[in-house]
Amino acid sequence: MKKLVTLLLLLACIATAAEAKRRETPEEAAKRIRNYSGWEFGASGRVNFIFYELQHMKVADEAAVNAHRIPKKQLMGGDILFNAGYFLNNHWKVGIETGVQLQYNGPLVPIYATVHHYYGKRKNCLFNFLNLGTNMLFDHGVRMGGMAGIGGGYRMPVKDSKMNVDLMIGYQATLLRPRPTVNGGYAFDRKEIKLQEVNQMVYVGIGVSF
Repeated sequence: MKKLVTLLLLLACIATAAEAKRRETPEEAAKRIRNYSGWEFGASGRVNFIFYELQHMKVADEAAVNAHRIPKKQLMGGDILFNAGYFLNNHWKVGIETGVQLQYNGPLVPIYATVHHYYGKRKNCLFNFLNLGTNMLFDHGVRMGGMAGIGGGYRMPVKDSKMNVDLMIGYQATLLRPRPTVNGGYAFDRKEIKLQEVNQMVYVGIGVSF
């Protein structure tokens, strides 16, 4: 009896699957395939975890000093970013991204070029990205730096909409040139101090595009 019930259930599943496949129209099948072209605009939010820092300082003609630091506690921050990109074809998108990045040493405005590669043909797909550009650190004036990042994610289209949702994870190295802090009386001027910091972070985020 159990074998008969199992066989009937198996036949029912096969029949249901065959019926569903038979009823799918070419238009419905085409909806599963992406056809990217032209411009795309979007926004994203990220949470950052800084896990390593390097400070490079040179005072006047003295030898440069490097200080390495692995934070005992994760230094968290966050980004709100806006982007615009142009699809070269179904797989490649080039664009620009900017926004505000908040972290322990002050607010940054990153500005960078970005390249995305989307895999496969379906709207639901994996992707990789590469970012390269500069940043503005607001520390008693605007101080320019640099940044580079790489990562990947998964894209999901919103049903009956032109909107897409991107889940992402990535790595970023950020070069900062903060204003040196001078305490007490010294024979040298602040302008004689060259200070650079590099921090490395990983992040997770979510974005929307249309």
